[in-house]
Amino acid sequence: MEGSMFSVNDVIQRPLTEQKVNVDGGQQPLLKAASRLPVPGLRPKRPATNENEPPLENRKRARNLLAPPRRGAMSLAVSQPKEAPAASALRGRRVPAGPAPAPGVGEKKRAPWDLKGQVGDLRAKVTTFKEKVQGLEGENRALEQQVAGLEQELQRLVAQNGELGSRASSLASEVQVWHAQAEESLQKVSDLSARERQLEELVGSQKQRIGELEGATAEMEEANRGLAAQLKATTVQLRLAEGDLAQRGQENEALRSQLAAQEKRLHESEMERRFLHNTVQELKGNIRVFCRVRPLLPCERQAQKGVGHLRFPPEDKGALVLAKAEESHTGRERKDDITYEFNFDRVFPPSSSQEDVFEEIALLVQSALDGYHVCIFAYGQTGSGKTYTMEGPEELAPSTAGMIPRAVQQIFRAARQMEAKGWKYQFTANFLEIYKESLRDLLVLRPERSGELEIKRVNQSTEELHVPNLSYVPVASEGEVLKLLQTAKANRSVAKTILNERSSRSHSLFQLHIEGQHASRDAHTSSVLSLVDLAGSERLDKSLSTGERTQAINSSLSNLGLVIMALSNKEAHVPYRNSKLTYLLQNSLGGSSKMLMFVNISPLEENFAESLNSLRFARKVNECVIGTAQAHRK
Repeated sequence: MEGSMFSVNDVIQRPLTEQKVNVDGGQQPLLKAASRLPVPGLRPKRPATNENEPPLENRKRARNLLAPPRRGAMSLAVSQPKEAPAASALRGRRVPAGPAPAPGVGEKKRAPWDLKGQVGDLRAKVTTFKEKVQGLEGENRALEQQVAGLEQELQRLVAQNGELGSRASSLASEVQVWHAQAEESLQKVSDLSARERQLEELVGSQKQRIGELEGATAEMEEANRGLAAQLKATTVQLRLAEGDLAQRGQENEALRSQLAAQEKRLHESEMERRFLHNTVQELKGNIRVFCRVRPLLPCERQAQKGVGHLRFPPEDKGALVLAKAEESHTGRERKDDITYEFNFDRVFPPSSSQEDVFEEIALLVQSALDGYHVCIFAYGQTGSGKTYTMEGPEELAPSTAGMIPRAVQQIFRAARQMEAKGWKYQFTANFLEIYKESLRDLLVLRPERSGELEIKRVNQSTEELHVPNLSYVPVASEGEVLKLLQTAKANRSVAKTILNERSSRSHSLFQLHIEGQHASRDAHTSSVLSLVDLAGSERLDKSLSTGERTQAINSSLSNLGLVIMALSNKEAHVPYRNSKLTYLLQNSLGGSSKMLMFVNISPLEENFAESLNSLRFARKVNECVIGTAQAHRK
């Protein structure tokens, strides 16, 4: 780049005289001396400014045009490598020549009178100049072609630089301003030189940076060598670790064997737990009876002060005594109270909470998850708290939830715990009522409009029963079951009697079908948890409910007692089919199941007779022994 810049500056700044010498081959032009002798017949010689001579300005221009480019500069330009377009443009341009040498210098002097010789010399010079002019015109045409090529190059540069493009365009259209453009190009060359110096400084800094990077690279290579040594040491450690891993693998295999043995022992322990649990339940009796006395309502406390006719011996939690004062016929003598003593598996006084009651049946609910059919039902007169005990109040709360929500919650919680032991469970729920010896699905929108439901066997080879067209809903959490309970409660048939304006006049039956499977042990269990809220057991003359409906209720409750008695007496024929209730609960009332009955008692003295009848029925049930329950395993 420096070489090209030197050629352009040299061409532009070289004096015209030196270029003229190069064109003439290094010879000085001959100067012709003016003649001082007068010539006869001729006019005196005009000064140099006559009409035959061109004006001074034109002569200078012609001299500049006739001056050929300096050969040394051309040869230098050819020998240089390809340079920037601006420098090429400057080199191809004609450089104005300096002042021509004085005429007559170096030429042989003619005599002043030798006009013809002078004219011949002038003609020879004119011819020489014409030839030079022709040669210069050829060179000028060649230069013009070069200029055309440079203009195309300049047009290409216009796209890269707007300012240079506009100036190059003006250079192509106005040849007369070449000199000004050359000066501008020189300025640009100067700027480029400055830019080149900046780039050189940048290159120097980059070289310095490269040197630093090389030093850093050397350090990194040294570090890499250190890392390679560490890698080699790590590889040795890895081989040692692989050997240790193989040893650990053998230990893991031994641990897996121990784990399998532990799982086997755990399964055996679970089976033993179920056996012991079932043994405890059998010792308590496969038919268990709990008695619960509801507290007085706020509206009842004004008419009756306390529950003195109901006595709960503190030393025996399963005893209940009913006392009734007997007046003399004359009214003067007072006889001792007539007492009726009853003993059950557990008696819950009015102060007992829902949690206290469920705590006693929790183990029985666990038996359903172990594969036993479990049936829990509430028996008693209307208004004794059966529905509250089984389902809870209208607005459920954790502290007032009934046996059904709590049993469902325990079942799902225990199922999640059993998953760690390899057991997987599936649950299916249904909710129906028996109203006037007709089955009604409580999980449909309008139970009264649903088709008639019948109880049938699953197949001829089994005693399992099912109800076709009944809604069997798969459930996976206690929340889903609670939604079903709300739906069933809204659809249940309720009639108004004199005893309780919200008296339930139908039997409601909730069943949760449990299917358990242990894949690794190839074990399978199947059971049903039945929770029944029976209709009121009061007599016709007490409730003033008449008609076929009340007769059907009393008949089904009587048949329930007959079935339990037949089971207790080991009779060959058990009248399950005498009522839809006992027929549907056939598999949950037999000897292969576990049953618990709540007998609910009203605390009102006016219901003394009904309470006495309920307790007597419960005592008969409590005296029954139906045999040993069996788990349903496959």
